[in-house]
Amino acid sequence: MRLKLRNGLVLLLTFGCLLHTSAQRVQSVLVLDSAERTPIAGVAISVDGSVLVLTGPQGRAEVPLGHTGTAVMHLAHTSYRPRDVRVDEADVGKEHVVLLAARDRLLPAISVGRAAPEEVFRREDLHAADLLVNDAGIWVLAYEHPRMLRAEGDAGKEILRDVRLVLLDTLFNEVASCPVPEDVLGLRHDLHNEAVIEGTRHAFAVGRNTDGLVLRPFGLEDLRQRVLPWTDSIPEWILGSNANADYPALDHLAYDPVRDTLRRICSVVDSFMMDLFRSEYKYLKGPDKVLAMNLAQELGVDKEVVAGYMAGFSHNIWYQPLYAPLFTVGDTLLVFDHARSRLRKFTLAMAELPSVPLAYMGKEEGRQWTGRLLQDRVTEKVHAEFKHNGTTWLRAIDPATGAMAAAFKLAVPWPERVQVHHGWVYYIWRPAGSLQKRTVYRERL
Repeated sequence: MRLKLRNGLVLLLTFGCLLHTSAQRVQSVLVLDSAERTPIAGVAISVDGSVLVLTGPQGRAEVPLGHTGTAVMHLAHTSYRPRDVRVDEADVGKEHVVLLAARDRLLPAISVGRAAPEEVFRREDLHAADLLVNDAGIWVLAYEHPRMLRAEGDAGKEILRDVRLVLLDTLFNEVASCPVPEDVLGLRHDLHNEAVIEGTRHAFAVGRNTDGLVLRPFGLEDLRQRVLPWTDSIPEWILGSNANADYPALDHLAYDPVRDTLRRICSVVDSFMMDLFRSEYKYLKGPDKVLAMNLAQELGVDKEVVAGYMAGFSHNIWYQPLYAPLFTVGDTLLVFDHARSRLRKFTLAMAELPSVPLAYMGKEEGRQWTGRLLQDRVTEKVHAEFKHNGTTWLRAIDPATGAMAAAFKLAVPWPERVQVHHGWVYYIWRPAGSLQKRTVYRERL
């Protein structure tokens, strides 16, 4: 399957861009720990009571101050004492270095044990449907109720109506929200882990300006062909794959947008499923075989591949789509080749290194691997998800050996939309039989 690259490059590189108001003054701020002089990420900076920005991984932020006059920036973080910083007219344009002191907390006497899950987002009027955690904060798709009537082609999909996109800061305060103008299938992300909404008629890139959130519509075909296939980046290269749920093979690819060149990192094939897929050709009737040969010649592919698509091979009840994600961990590209039960490794120059076996596939200790891997984009750890009778465990995977760390058991049964960020596991859950709306929680791994 050929990816559409040339025409979609401009669209791909603009999804993560935010909207700014050029008429305002902007103050550069660097926030450091007062004791260790290390940068502090996730500091909420507000002016005149409105949270405007969060500091990034390097502790820096660009703060809009208004048009004229003296401004006071208020800096807040859960782990540090809040601080107000005055910015005079003469100081605008110079980088402000702000030191925050660790917050002193007097803790009551407690018995040693595991902390209860924290409530991140809970509303009396809205359910949490989906979430995405990134450096900008916590993005939540919230809805009143699902759409009960739907088109035949949407059968089996969860379709939401009257949806709002809500952005929370590190203190779980609602920074901004906006309605989504159509029914929604879910929250997705681009290669920079920026939020993208998949609707029933459009996709929406999410931007911010001083008034709140801005949704920029674009085509669903562009989302599926030019955004979702690209999952990460390394210096000079964008990483992705040509994975197709209906075909038991894929190529992991690297694209250089400056030179407009495409390079294959590796191929992954489910050999058993591929043999069955290609064997569909011999079961076609004569006219269908001729059609398969003509299409193969026209498309430049093998006639047996065409036959597999013509026969609808992927609709068999026993067919399993190929799952072989690529993650970047340090200076290594990891390809989880589940068809061969191997963890394949590559350098950033895409030279292959010795592979190791995968230890988590199948059942172990009464737990069944769910077929999902979750990466923490901050710590870069990759976790395998296990379930049994509603209970969920996460186990970190050692990229050197493929072995697993000790299991971490989530505190609640049947959690949904599980993901990991900066050492925390986030999920959506509500108690069984409760009138409580679906709520976002988190636990420290």
